[in-house]
Amino acid sequence: MRLPRLAILLVLAACADRGRDAGRDPSPGIDDATFTAAPGPTLALGVGHTCALARGEVFCWGYGGHGQLGLGDRDDRLVPTRVPDLADVVALAAGTWHTCALRRGGDVLCWGDGSLGQLGDGALGTRPRPSRVAELRAAALAAGGSHTCAIDHVRKVLCWGSNHRGESGPGGAPLLRPAVVPGAPAADALAVGDAYACALAGGAVTCWGVDPLRDGRDPAPAPLPALRGAVSLAAGADHLCVVTGAGRVLCIGTGSEGQLGDGRPPELRAPRGPHAIGLPEPRRSEVLDLADAAAVAVGDDFACARRRSGALACWGENRDGQLGDGARARRDRPGPVGEIADAVELVVGSAHACARLADGALRCWGYNEFAQAGERSREPATPTATHALAATGLAVGEAHACAWSDGGAWCWGDGAYGQLGDGARVRRDVSTPVPDLGRVRELVAGARHTCALEHGGTVMCWGDDTFGQLAGRGVPTGEPVDEHTGPLPLPPIEARSRPRPGPVDGLADVVDLATYGHRTCAARSDGAIVCWHAWNDAPLSQERTIAGAVEVAVGAAHTCARTAAGAVRCWGANHSGRLGDGTTESRPDDVAVRGLDDAVALAAGRLHTCALRRGGEVVCWGDGLMGQLGDGSRADRATPTAVLDLGRARAIAASEDTTCAIGQATRVLCWGAGDAGQLGPAGGGGRFAPVVARASAATRLAVGARTACSSDGERVTCWGEGLSPRASRHWDVIATPRAIALP
Repeated sequence: MRLPRLAILLVLAACADRGRDAGRDPSPGIDDATFTAAPGPTLALGVGHTCALARGEVFCWGYGGHGQLGLGDRDDRLVPTRVPDLADVVALAAGTWHTCALRRGGDVLCWGDGSLGQLGDGALGTRPRPSRVAELRAAALAAGGSHTCAIDHVRKVLCWGSNHRGESGPGGAPLLRPAVVPGAPAADALAVGDAYACALAGGAVTCWGVDPLRDGRDPAPAPLPALRGAVSLAAGADHLCVVTGAGRVLCIGTGSEGQLGDGRPPELRAPRGPHAIGLPEPRRSEVLDLADAAAVAVGDDFACARRRSGALACWGENRDGQLGDGARARRDRPGPVGEIADAVELVVGSAHACARLADGALRCWGYNEFAQAGERSREPATPTATHALAATGLAVGEAHACAWSDGGAWCWGDGAYGQLGDGARVRRDVSTPVPDLGRVRELVAGARHTCALEHGGTVMCWGDDTFGQLAGRGVPTGEPVDEHTGPLPLPPIEARSRPRPGPVDGLADVVDLATYGHRTCAARSDGAIVCWHAWNDAPLSQERTIAGAVEVAVGAAHTCARTAAGAVRCWGANHSGRLGDGTTESRPDDVAVRGLDDAVALAAGRLHTCALRRGGEVVCWGDGLMGQLGDGSRADRATPTAVLDLGRARAIAASEDTTCAIGQATRVLCWGAGDAGQLGPAGGGGRFAPVVARASAATRLAVGARTACSSDGERVTCWGEGLSPRASRHWDVIATPRAIALP
């Protein structure tokens, strides 16, 4: 199970009575008796938490790591718990990790993650209790990933919070207080996504930021004529939907997961290079089989509609059971949500959904890692396994692991592609020697391949070669794709893999290796960095020379190198700040990581990078959505940021969205994604600061996509689900609606 790619919540609310108080400016001095907010949504769903309104009081449950439950702490709650000292609430809204409430008099209070100003109280930081939004009297409220918007009593639109893509207005910097969005119309309703927001006014839709059709254009407010005639609207990750007066549902976006509901595959734009593939092209579509929609709600890669009869229908991505049909297969057209026929309200989060029924009962389904969709029937499995190996080094891939010492190298786990190197293509649950290797200096494990650096500087690789991971000639350069029908059949695994080590020709002076996924890079003794296969690059293409380079780290689309003096230079994709130069601009040429001149080790995950400094401090930068930076927030960081409460570390490791370190007491501490148990027993679904994954002493450490391993010098212990032959138990998914009981 993966945490959803983008955390987006839409909340729709009706506008208040526009005749009352016309022409007056909202201010803290407005008497509650002369201003009454219109009733709005009584449910609010984030990524890992849910809140519901009952009798004017707010009840929240699920993940509380950012204080988004409003209970004064950062603890999780498995059952609905009342938010204290909060009454007269008429509407709720929730973003990724924050929640807001609209009171009857127009006051707005927000709590949870405020790292980008999304709480609107004039300051940054976490607020575990409700905090009043500055100088605002609102009639309607909506929240996106990390920003919030409201309609005031004269229909003006105000936004606050994240703004690096113009989603809160002009300027590009986070807004700590509500500010009027210039150019936005006098609004009847709002829909807020992660990188954009939209207003509905007289049947016309106007959006600002990076909306599904904007594609890099000016983020200032602009109309969307394709959606004219709307009576309500809803925003998601990369698509936007409206309900028309006739009950039809129109959507715009790419439809990459079927979330346009029109039964058609994505329309691909022409590839930009001979080895590239076509990317989905945004379009407008009408959702099939929906002529009686009363409302629509949009999540990350799925959408749902409430019919006028009260029945529900959902379509799009379904890996987390968010379509509520009892299955986990995606749909490209609407399908019924099980046994709900009288819903009066429907709200969706990133990958879960809830409905309020006519009798007031509450039903939820979908992503349930933190019990946000209902009581969990099973706890996550975190199997451990121990191997009696005196290892001096460890490596963990997607579903296999290896260890090495002067006595040789051993691998275990999935061997379908020959990645265990023992000459077979079978699974091994016990450590198996790798033959035909010299003295191993270092070993790295990719998704389905393995490479070893021998003491003489030569490199040997084995396993999957579908993407040229073995740097050989005459192998496929990727999975063949037809631009109209999608992936084509692949040759047999035997024809695109090698189950025994073989040399990488032309490399005899390597000092360090690194790999991520299907890509491997090597640092040579003269500072040259060479990589294979970088998707469109020729094998062993020299990316650049970094004078004095002794270590290389590889992410999904970025590379970093460390020099013997401790400087770090990075290049490649940078939209999350993973290059550490203080910008989010991608760099074809290497740039210095800002303020880092004493690094002694590097580790890179999918979209983030970390360094161990000479004094033992660990700093991380890049994408922080899953907490993989360990600074207590989910914010991206474009410069190195210290990991909280770690102390002096001895080693670091990273993969995907998880980071680990060996701490002072030689314990293993981890942070970030933990959906497969890779954070150990204290991790649960994920953590934003270090937690103890293994209390026993460790001298070596490695992290994979769903597994972590450590060694105490005599034994190797691994935990998580990546090496387990058992099928996932899906403890964190509810595929059909389940009742939620409010106190």
